[in-house]
Amino acid sequence: MTRLRVAMVLLPLAWGCLSPDSRGPGPASIEKVAATDNQQGPAGGRLGSPLQVVVRAEDGTTVSRGQVRWSVVGGSGAALSDSLTVADGTGLAQIELTLGPEPGAYMVMAALVSDASVTVTFTSEATPPPTLATVSPTVFSGGDTVALSGANLSAATHFEIDGAVTPVVSGSLSASAVSLVVPPCLTPGTVSLRAYVGEVGSNSVSGTYQTSAEPVALAIGDYVSVRPEEIEGCAVFPTAGVDGAEYLLAPQSVTGVAGDSTSYRLRGEVAMTPVEQPLLAPGERSWALQFHDWLRAQEQALAGAGQRTADRAAARTTVQGQVIKEGSQRDFVVCNDIECATIDAFTTVTGEAAYVGTHAAIFLDVDAPAGGFTNEDIQQLGSMFDEQLYEVATRAYGSESDIDANGLLLVLLTPVVNGLTPKEQCRTAFITGFFFPLDLSSSASRDERSNQAEIFYAIVPDPDGSVTCEFSKDVIQRTVPVTFIHELQHMISFHQHVLLRGGRTEVLWLNEAMSHLSEELGALRFRELGDQTNFSRFGIGNLQNAFQYLENPDISFVFPGEGRATLPERGAAWLFLRWLTDRYGEHITRRLAETSLTGAENVEAATGAPISTLLAQWFLANYVSDLPDFEAATELQYQTWAFRTTYGSLHEQAPDLFPAPFPIVPEVFVGGNFERSGALKAGSGEYFIVQQLSDAAGFSLRFTGLLGQPLSEVAVPRLNIIRIK
Repeated sequence: MTRLRVAMVLLPLAWGCLSPDSRGPGPASIEKVAATDNQQGPAGGRLGSPLQVVVRAEDGTTVSRGQVRWSVVGGSGAALSDSLTVADGTGLAQIELTLGPEPGAYMVMAALVSDASVTVTFTSEATPPPTLATVSPTVFSGGDTVALSGANLSAATHFEIDGAVTPVVSGSLSASAVSLVVPPCLTPGTVSLRAYVGEVGSNSVSGTYQTSAEPVALAIGDYVSVRPEEIEGCAVFPTAGVDGAEYLLAPQSVTGVAGDSTSYRLRGEVAMTPVEQPLLAPGERSWALQFHDWLRAQEQALAGAGQRTADRAAARTTVQGQVIKEGSQRDFVVCNDIECATIDAFTTVTGEAAYVGTHAAIFLDVDAPAGGFTNEDIQQLGSMFDEQLYEVATRAYGSESDIDANGLLLVLLTPVVNGLTPKEQCRTAFITGFFFPLDLSSSASRDERSNQAEIFYAIVPDPDGSVTCEFSKDVIQRTVPVTFIHELQHMISFHQHVLLRGGRTEVLWLNEAMSHLSEELGALRFRELGDQTNFSRFGIGNLQNAFQYLENPDISFVFPGEGRATLPERGAAWLFLRWLTDRYGEHITRRLAETSLTGAENVEAATGAPISTLLAQWFLANYVSDLPDFEAATELQYQTWAFRTTYGSLHEQAPDLFPAPFPIVPEVFVGGNFERSGALKAGSGEYFIVQQLSDAAGFSLRFTGLLGQPLSEVAVPRLNIIRIK
């Protein structure tokens, strides 16, 4: 994917809060996506692409929400990511296959749930995985060269020593041998060496790592992520050469546990009096954010036993299967308070169907204020939902549920949503729309607060401010589509995790990361269409949130605790997921959605890598990805965005919102004489630069607790170091 090096055009944005097969022709056939058949992969590993089928009706049109059952019918030990998947808005259903432990052929059959005689079969081949035999020498230090012998090694193989990615000596790789440069800063003692193809690791061979009396010599571009206990024997840097040297130091918490934090002290050479810095509280959340996070908490509360779609026999209403026609009316109950705990906090409204499309039906409250949408306006909104946004979100994350069996996602435009924002919040952040999880809960099928339908609620134009805020039609047209694609992901996630698989709802940070990525995917779709206006509208919010995070990463979590997430923290979560998607491919979003796993465990399963490794690489990538005159390792790069170009353009257009050409401005220390203390919050950290002038003396580092004591393993602290000059 080409990085976005074009200038982003800044447009105003108000951030807002964010079964059976469907109606119409039923599924009659499934068509194999040929490109996903006959794949190869190492035995024991996951195939590079999911197996995919397109569900079609008798007339050849695609069928959304068509259910497909999958089974392994050939080969022993292979595993599928699930046995049942549901087609997305384009009719595409897919499954992940992990090959068995033995080389050979494996076969998977896909069958329609509605007609088990309709099947297609996929064949995949497991190739022999890499194996290792010997390492020589068996005792080594950082910077040494070691020789490995083995079998089935290839250009697709990468190597690790004690979990650290290890460079290959150029020209040394063959199918049975390779030479490696031992990375610095490993834990002294016995270490394991392994070869990997994708997520599949070889057997391990052992060696002994010993610290060297010589300073660490990192080449430009080399990086390490060091445990606190390894610092004293490792982080000693040599005298600079005639050209000097420059290092980026990034202390960070690499825990996967949301909400964890710890204090630290980082010292270079000269001791100074430590200044304690408290574990700073996250920034204040607006009324809209508080409401949004309350909704996610309701998802958590509703998740659990009895929610699985297969057990929903009693969860049906009088409107199940009802055909919706333009001009028809229906009553809805709508939350009118930030905590919709009782029926008294709901307003009954009458909506009239103003648009009925293939995937969405838009109802307009009959009591909407004057000066609002025309029929043409609503037709344009409906077309955008149907033709662009619905497809983008469901291709990325799979299908939403259809508990009312009408095949449509309902949108209710009502001034009740306008009333959720107090007048004093109008110029700060207002609630533009939301998905209410109680509407999908089987346990709430007789709850008066539930509409028992896939429904998204949104504000209406109110140019005179008759309800609360003055909202022009232009504001609603800009903001509601962005909120729609954000909230649609939350709806899909609740279906995939809770209703379809009977699991827990996705944790807050990843749930929000996926919804914010959904906004970005909408932006990228409009860019493909040459629609710069909507590209900017859908993309600018994430860029602004991320800028705020990167300005001061030490005061925000990447993984905040449940129940709260500030805008900068949402920006951090989006950045992390964008980097993961760039690195592991677009299929990772569906892999993260169509599962019962959540949080860091979900990410580790989707990537095959420890969260601690992923976080350290991502944190460095934020600074070095497109650093001028620097070639970052592939894993330290974003592929979709060139952030320095994008932020440079936004800074020129709106320096009040983007006060620097690039948000990360590390404090610079010359000569290695410094001391700083601070807080490391789950996933996050700080950036510093140490410069050595020509022929400057070497320096050492200490990474400890505030008073010099060993640093607690709470929040899993690491010191990331990369040489940039």
